[in-house]
Amino acid sequence: MRQANVELVLRGYWAFVAGDLDTVAEMLDPEIEWVSVDPESAAGHESVLDILAERFEEGYRVEIERCVGIGDEVAVSFRVAGEERDASDDRPLQTRRYFTVGRYSAVVTVRNGRVARVQEYPHLAAALEALGLDEEA
Repeated sequence: MRQANVELVLRGYWAFVAGDLDTVAEMLDPEIEWVSVDPESAAGHESVLDILAERFEEGYRVEIERCVGIGDEVAVSFRVAGEERDASDDRPLQTRRYFTVGRYSAVVTVRNGRVARVQEYPHLAAALEALGLDEEA
Protein backbone atom coordinates (compact mmCIF):
# COMPACT_ATOMS: atom_id res chain seq x y z
CA MET A 1 0.00 0.00 0.00
CA ARG A 2 2.78 2.45 0.83
CA GLN A 3 4.18 2.31 -2.74
CA ALA A 4 0.75 3.17 -4.17
CA ASN A 5 0.52 6.12 -1.77
CA VAL A 6 3.98 7.39 -2.73
CA GLU A 7 3.00 7.07 -6.40
CA LEU A 8 -0.21 9.04 -5.74
CA VAL A 9 1.79 11.88 -4.16
CA LEU A 10 4.25 11.85 -7.06
CA ARG A 11 1.41 11.87 -9.65
CA GLY A 12 -0.08 14.86 -7.83
CA TYR A 13 3.28 16.61 -7.94
CA TRP A 14 3.69 15.99 -11.68
CA ALA A 15 0.11 17.12 -12.34
CA PHE A 16 0.76 20.35 -10.41
CA VAL A 17 4.02 21.01 -12.27
CA ALA A 18 2.18 20.50 -15.58
CA GLY A 19 -0.60 22.86 -14.48
CA ASP A 20 -3.17 20.06 -14.53
CA LEU A 21 -5.10 21.23 -11.49
CA ASP A 22 -8.18 19.19 -12.53
CA THR A 23 -6.17 16.01 -11.97
CA VAL A 24 -4.91 17.37 -8.66
CA ALA A 25 -8.52 18.14 -7.62
CA GLU A 26 -9.55 14.53 -8.37
CA MET A 27 -6.76 13.27 -6.11
CA LEU A 28 -7.98 15.30 -3.13
CA ASP A 29 -10.63 13.94 -0.81
CA PRO A 30 -13.62 16.33 -0.77
CA GLU A 31 -13.13 16.59 3.01
CA ILE A 32 -9.37 17.19 2.85
CA GLU A 33 -7.79 18.81 5.86
CA TRP A 34 -4.66 20.86 5.22
CA VAL A 35 -2.90 21.87 8.41
CA SER A 36 -0.27 24.53 7.91
CA VAL A 37 2.77 25.06 10.10
CA ASP A 38 0.84 28.19 11.03
CA PRO A 39 -2.13 26.65 12.90
CA GLU A 40 -4.36 29.59 11.99
CA SER A 41 -4.30 28.71 8.30
CA ALA A 42 -5.86 25.26 7.99
CA ALA A 43 -7.73 24.84 4.71
CA GLY A 44 -10.43 22.69 3.12
CA HIS A 45 -10.85 21.39 -0.46
CA GLU A 46 -11.71 24.65 -2.28
CA SER A 47 -9.13 26.64 -0.34
CA VAL A 48 -6.44 24.08 -1.16
CA LEU A 49 -7.29 24.25 -4.86
CA ASP A 50 -7.27 28.05 -4.76
CA ILE A 51 -3.86 28.10 -3.06
CA LEU A 52 -2.40 25.61 -5.55
CA ALA A 53 -3.81 27.53 -8.53
CA GLU A 54 -2.35 30.76 -7.17
CA ARG A 55 1.07 29.15 -6.64
CA PHE A 56 1.03 27.73 -10.16
CA GLU A 57 0.07 31.09 -11.68
CA GLU A 58 2.87 32.80 -9.75
CA GLY A 59 5.33 30.54 -11.55
CA TYR A 60 6.91 28.89 -8.54
CA ARG A 61 9.26 26.05 -9.42
CA VAL A 62 8.72 23.05 -7.18
CA GLU A 63 11.13 20.13 -6.86
CA ILE A 64 10.56 17.08 -4.70
CA GLU A 65 13.63 16.24 -2.68
CA ARG A 66 12.36 13.24 -0.73
CA CYS A 67 9.23 11.09 -0.62
CA VAL A 68 9.00 8.26 1.95
CA GLY A 69 5.90 6.16 2.53
CA ILE A 70 4.88 4.15 5.57
CA GLY A 71 1.38 2.71 5.74
CA ASP A 72 -1.22 5.30 4.76
CA GLU A 73 1.20 8.20 5.24
CA VAL A 74 3.85 9.74 3.02
CA ALA A 75 6.51 12.15 4.26
CA VAL A 76 7.45 14.54 1.50
CA SER A 77 10.06 17.26 1.31
CA PHE A 78 10.23 19.77 -1.50
CA ARG A 79 12.03 22.89 -2.52
CA VAL A 80 10.21 25.89 -3.95
CA ALA A 81 11.86 28.69 -5.90
CA GLY A 82 10.23 31.75 -7.35
CA GLU A 83 10.69 35.32 -8.38
CA GLU A 84 9.05 37.98 -6.26
CA ARG A 85 8.40 41.47 -7.55
CA ASP A 86 7.77 44.61 -5.58
CA ALA A 87 5.08 46.50 -7.52
CA SER A 88 5.71 49.63 -5.47
CA ASP A 89 9.36 49.83 -6.57
CA ASP A 90 9.78 51.93 -9.74
CA ARG A 91 13.34 50.86 -10.53
CA PRO A 92 13.93 48.72 -13.66
CA LEU A 93 12.66 45.16 -13.34
CA GLN A 94 16.14 43.65 -13.13
CA THR A 95 16.96 45.57 -9.96
CA ARG A 96 13.62 45.39 -8.18
CA ARG A 97 13.03 41.68 -8.20
CA TYR A 98 14.42 39.08 -5.90
CA PHE A 99 14.34 35.35 -5.79
CA THR A 100 13.07 33.29 -2.96
CA VAL A 101 13.87 29.69 -2.17
CA GLY A 102 12.21 27.69 0.56
CA ARG A 103 12.09 24.12 1.73
CA TYR A 104 8.84 22.64 2.90
CA SER A 105 7.92 19.31 4.43
CA ALA A 106 4.66 17.56 5.15
CA VAL A 107 3.04 14.26 5.99
CA VAL A 108 0.34 13.35 3.50
CA THR A 109 -2.35 10.90 4.65
CA VAL A 110 -3.99 8.84 1.92
CA ARG A 111 -7.40 7.22 2.38
CA ASN A 112 -9.28 5.31 -0.31
CA GLY A 113 -6.80 6.41 -2.97
CA ARG A 114 -7.15 10.14 -2.25
CA VAL A 115 -5.24 12.70 -0.24
CA ALA A 116 -7.27 13.12 2.95
CA ARG A 117 -4.91 15.20 5.06
CA VAL A 118 -1.73 17.23 4.72
CA GLN A 119 0.13 18.18 7.87
CA GLU A 120 2.97 20.61 7.28
CA TYR A 121 6.17 20.44 9.31
CA PRO A 122 9.02 22.95 9.67
CA HIS A 123 11.57 20.50 8.21
CA LEU A 124 11.92 16.94 6.94
CA ALA A 125 13.31 15.57 10.20
CA ALA A 126 10.09 16.60 11.99
CA ALA A 127 7.91 15.01 9.29
CA LEU A 128 9.88 11.77 9.43
CA GLU A 129 9.80 11.80 13.23
CA ALA A 130 5.99 12.08 13.07
CA LEU A 131 6.07 8.77 11.16
CA GLY A 132 8.44 7.18 13.67
CA LEU A 133 11.41 7.37 11.29
CA ASP A 134 14.76 9.10 11.38
CA GLU A 135 16.44 11.07 8.58
CA GLU A 136 18.30 7.98 7.35
CA ALA A 137 14.99 6.32 6.31
